[in-house]
Amino acid sequence: MKIMVMTPYLPHEGVGHGGGTAVRDLVTWLAQCHEVMLAALVRPGEEGYCDDVRRLGAKVEPLPFLDNGARGRQRLDLIGNRFLAWTRSLHSGYPWFVEKYWSPELSRRVISLAADFEPDAIQVEYLQLALLMRDLKTWRDTRAAGKPRLVLNTHELGSLPRERRAARAGNPLAAGLARREAAAWRRLQVDACDWADRVLCVTPEDHDRFRAMGGRHLVTVPLGMDLDRITVDWDPGPGHRFLFVGSFDHRPNRLAAGFLLDTVWPRVAAELPESRLVLAGRGSREFLEGNRDKANRNTPGVTAAGFVDDLTPLFRESHLFLAPLPEGGGIKIKILEAMARGIPVVTSPVGAEGITSAQDDAVVIAPCDQGFALAVLAAVADQDKARSRAIRARKIIEEKFSWQAITRRLVEIYTGP
Repeated sequence: MKIMVMTPYLPHEGVGHGGGTAVRDLVTWLAQCHEVMLAALVRPGEEGYCDDVRRLGAKVEPLPFLDNGARGRQRLDLIGNRFLAWTRSLHSGYPWFVEKYWSPELSRRVISLAADFEPDAIQVEYLQLALLMRDLKTWRDTRAAGKPRLVLNTHELGSLPRERRAARAGNPLAAGLARREAAAWRRLQVDACDWADRVLCVTPEDHDRFRAMGGRHLVTVPLGMDLDRITVDWDPGPGHRFLFVGSFDHRPNRLAAGFLLDTVWPRVAAELPESRLVLAGRGSREFLEGNRDKANRNTPGVTAAGFVDDLTPLFRESHLFLAPLPEGGGIKIKILEAMARGIPVVTSPVGAEGITSAQDDAVVIAPCDQGFALAVLAAVADQDKARSRAIRARKIIEEKFSWQAITRRLVEIYTGP
């Protein structure tokens, strides 16, 4: 089978966020049995990473895309493109964040690639590329060929993080702006259902929410873990070390890290003075340094590792993985990875959503308040119970979130009615 995958992020080895890692794994597993072409937006400075992605077994077609890293003349082009996206957003009612990923030139290039490759199926990753799916449907329908089959993978409902942000907002203006953004995302999401043969939701909760707002052609297919690559080797040493991992470009990760520093760590450090907290991920060093001057965040024992090529030693040597995510949507790759690696997890209801529940007793689920610190202390105090939870967590990943099973399901969707 010939499969075209389109993504807004080049899934190279250092992509540094969960969604990009998931697309990398998806391409790896699909390419084992199928002919795969990856059409990926490539930002200034990323051109040299294409060969790394080709080693996954796919043909890579880079699509130049300007972002905040643009300089010189490209910077002027970026400003012009963003202004045009803003004006289109005013006209369409769709989010500006979506409109900035569309242009006539990009649309023509994507359709040209599809026409030359002649895939049996095209899977578009992320709702922010939905407007290109719209153009692909128009192109396909004019051909009267019946294929390619068009599949849109949402990753998360863009409306949900904005709705949660509005609920947490400290003032009416911020709440109103978040609700307005959420409404624009809901409009896009419902319209996008007309542009795809199947729309993938990564959690059952997202499926129910999407259906309630008028979504159609919905199928629940989670993101997964490469269990050939990620194995259990949890072996913490003496003391107490805790780990948080995430891209600090992503607002929910910054909020979670700030909550750890402000609310959780003072209580944990007071009870366990020798304990250490490691923040890892792109932007973590800058985040920590930027908060050193705040008195209530200047707690000893906190370090930042920045982007780490191989997280295995950090996961192996930490006693607990902490992820108090207060907002966000979709499935959290960091939680899947921690569970797959066999490290005990303490997370929030948002972090566990779509993965596990309190009834499974595979991770500790605590709200983002003072109770989270108490949950951390209780979990680290009973390492035998923590280890038992971690064993159950790994089994859940093996049964529900292996890429081998997920890609088989995707092929059924590509070939189905």
